[in-house]
Amino acid sequence: MSISSRSNRRRSNQRSAPVRRPVARSIEPPDYSREYADVRRDLFWIAIWGGLLMLGMVIASFVL
Repeated sequence: MSISSRSNRRRSNQRSAPVRRPVARSIEPPDYSREYADVRRDLFWIAIWGGLLMLGMVIASFVL
């Protein structure tokens, strides 16, 4: 048996160290409640005006 085959066999029997992956830091989700307060208020007013206009159209359909 040659020296190179012995060294190759020796290398193949040795286990390599397990690969350690870095632990990911937990990132807290951002709080969008303050950023979307204006959007929520605008959607509220759009719903109010849409309801009033729909009610106006129903009333106008009976009157006209």
